[in-house]
Amino acid sequence: MQREASLGLSRWTLRIDGLFLALAGSVALIAETAGHFFGVGPLAATLGSPHTIGGFEAHALAIIIAVLLLRGAALADRRPWHVLGLSVHLLLGLANFLFWSSFVQQDLLAVGFVTTALHMVFVVAHAACLWIADERQAL
Repeated sequence: MQREASLGLSRWTLRIDGLFLALAGSVALIAETAGHFFGVGPLAATLGSPHTIGGFEAHALAIIIAVLLLRGAALADRRPWHVLGLSVHLLLGLANFLFWSSFVQQDLLAVGFVTTALHMVFVVAHAACLWIADERQAL
């Protein structure tokens, strides 16, 4: 029973993470595009900015990683996918901390708080799944 519960936790962590990255990445990608090309939306100030490419690429990559995590949830060995998820959220969460002034400058503090908190939640969730997988291996 405990083994089934931990397998379910692993699968659902990857699924929920994949859905989060797909949704957040898509919304941000649309906001980046609308702001850069049309000067509308929460990123309207980025109209024509040559710096928009970094955010656009990062959010598009988040969508690609979401697809990989969703696919990984269906596989028998999900440990590599948890390593990927942990690494991605550690990077994104740390980037949010390092470049917090971007949220301040663009008046997106609520977005910064929510996304940074969720990145840290997923770091912990993936670490827990890896720890549980290692414990199962030891039995």
